[in-house]
Amino acid sequence: MLDSQVVRVGFVTQLNWRRYGHFWLELVRAAGLEPVFADPALVREHYLGTELDGVPTLAFRLAAAQALALGDAGVGSIVVPELVRESDVTRGAGQDQWIMDFAASLRAAVPGLRPLRSVPSSFGPDLESRAVEFLQALNHELPLVRRALDRARPHARPLRHDSPNLTVLPGESRTIAVLGQPWLVTDALVALATQPGEHLVGQHRLNPDEILAEGVRASGRLVDSDAEVLGAARLLGRRAAVASLRLVVDGDSGSDAWLAKRVQQGAHKPLEVVTLQELLGDRDPVDALLAARLD
Repeated sequence: MLDSQVVRVGFVTQLNWRRYGHFWLELVRAAGLEPVFADPALVREHYLGTELDGVPTLAFRLAAAQALALGDAGVGSIVVPELVRESDVTRGAGQDQWIMDFAASLRAAVPGLRPLRSVPSSFGPDLESRAVEFLQALNHELPLVRRALDRARPHARPLRHDSPNLTVLPGESRTIAVLGQPWLVTDALVALATQPGEHLVGQHRLNPDEILAEGVRASGRLVDSDAEVLGAARLLGRRAAVASLRLVVDGDSGSDAWLAKRVQQGAHKPLEVVTLQELLGDRDPVDALLAARLD
């Protein structure tokens, strides 16, 4: 440990946390470091301030507010996800640097943040080397790093995804599939998007590897996140129990507008496009959408 102090490591949980968070959280704990999560009250304070004027879209502003709140908590560094794999695709999400390199975009837009540690939000073949690099940046004792990795390795696996329940229950009229960028579609968003009498099934209940593969088969060169949405639209659109699709986009995102056109072209069912801002209305985004801790 550095300077005989427990190193405190903050986690931004707003973006794809369910996919990658458990492994990195357990890795930090196994190394004797202290994980820290943002206080929602401080997140709200920063979200409503002027510090985030240069941060586009709701999800990224919430994540940036978390990073600032973690700085208030005195962490030594902050873990943020790499939302997609590197790609030379320059359409859709490929034109959005906040998606392609969230950490660099956040550093540029919000000066004075604590050091950001960018980690993959999927479990690829380079995960262990990335984990060693991550820990060595915080603690240079290689034997400790290896022991921590050995203890955390069982958590290096994606969540299990059971088949979503598409059955309409009593009092519900139809099943609707909710689609959107992976960091948008959560239980909180599905709750926000549900209208009386509807049975909603979120894209996040599908295996991301399967919908990614489906999207790639359908359209070839897409950034991973766009391919996932298109793949989910195609897979769920082919299910007889699904009456229609509801795509949630951020009204301030140009890449989301591009994605909506692509999903419309490939959808097998009626498609409704709604903005996150419309769903929120007068609700507090921090109350409605702030990611819950899964520790």
